[in-house]
Amino acid sequence: MRRLGVWTLLLWPTLAPAAEFETAELEESWRHAWPVIVEEPAAAYGLVLTPEVYRSLHTPTLADLQVVDARGQAVPTLVRPAPAPAAAEGFRRVPWFPLSAPPPSDATHWELIGETDAQGRLRRIESRGGGAEARGAGAALVDLGAVDGPVSALTLSWGAITPVDSLYRVEGSDDLETWRTLLARGRLLDITHDGAHLVRRRLELGNTAVRYLRLRPLPGQSAVVLAGIQAVTRQSGPVAKPSWESLEGVRAEGGEFHYRLAARLPVSLADVTSDTPYAARWRLESREEGDAEWRARTPAWTGYRLVDETGELRSPPQALLATRRDRHWRLLTDASRAGPPPTLRLGYTPERVVFLAEGVGPWRLVAGSARVVRQQGAVAPMLDSLRRRQGQGWEPASARLGERETLAGEAALTPPRDWTLWLLWGVLVAGTLLVGGLALRLLRRGDEA
Repeated sequence: MRRLGVWTLLLWPTLAPAAEFETAELEESWRHAWPVIVEEPAAAYGLVLTPEVYRSLHTPTLADLQVVDARGQAVPTLVRPAPAPAAAEGFRRVPWFPLSAPPPSDATHWELIGETDAQGRLRRIESRGGGAEARGAGAALVDLGAVDGPVSALTLSWGAITPVDSLYRVEGSDDLETWRTLLARGRLLDITHDGAHLVRRRLELGNTAVRYLRLRPLPGQSAVVLAGIQAVTRQSGPVAKPSWESLEGVRAEGGEFHYRLAARLPVSLADVTSDTPYAARWRLESREEGDAEWRARTPAWTGYRLVDETGELRSPPQALLATRRDRHWRLLTDASRAGPPPTLRLGYTPERVVFLAEGVGPWRLVAGSARVVRQQGAVAPMLDSLRRRQGQGWEPASARLGERETLAGEAALTPPRDWTLWLLWGVLVAGTLLVGGLALRLLRRGDEA
């Protein structure tokens, strides 16, 4: 028993570091931290990643990025791309002309005679073959000549005299001669019951760019006494301008230029700039590890910078085949190029971090670790639930980052030692010595006997 206790004491230095690592605080494994500044209480917050955060990250998957509460405990965190610009709708009143209803048996004999001006705008319209009633039958001809861009829908207005429940067909034409169906069955409603009012004044068209539209109720449907028509267009919101990271390269053998990206940026664009005028054919490749195989990231493109009396002319940025975060990049050109290496500009759109307001505030964003990965929480389902409750336009409350704080620094990027392997070797050596000691003791007893 005494010898077993001695061996346990000998093994204790091997076991202690593992226990110490298991009980270490979470923050000791992270490189940097930023306080998260919020303006108002909310269930979830979102913030835009800064270049400083990207430079602190270690893994290409951004797994070493986490929001923690005041106690250092991780809260559900999600990294997602920047939201696409929302498309807003524009409404414009358009000229329209009432038509007689087509014959219920054969709509092909519904003849339209129109008079247009030099710009193609309708000045007068006459329909024939529609029966006795000439107007007020709910059919209409719409002129979209003044609308810029495709039309996605029509909104109709009418007098609230009688309940409306009618099916309409919408057809399109560019010459008032040949017509094609854009909407086979569109329902219009305006009904009231027990104090509730249900109205549907919209006819969806997808995206159409025809000049003229023809509206008519389907056979057997009641006509709507129209009072006005508006064309609906989709207007994209402002597109976020990409951010750029400029890299200075070194010349390699064969006319190659090598660059290193220190930040884990989601690169989607590339551009080559030079202080002097040039024209060259470029190819861009990248890889994560320095000894890995190079992979093409763009097709070949012609880059140039020309200067004349009218000013400077530059080639547009080149889109990558897919978003990449690789460390190593190289430019290849078809012709030899003298002078210093050109500047490689990599464009990206910063991503957003969304986290649930759990735990004890204030919160911090920690980044950069070779020891800890982000805990996968049910952030996306919770955001969907909040959006259903608050409305489709709901978004997490905005937050921003404060000044950076250094935690473990560069030591956080060193992978932890595998103490399990050392422990197994220690147990094996201790067992061998113990068995050898027992065998030696038995031999000595045999000699004494």
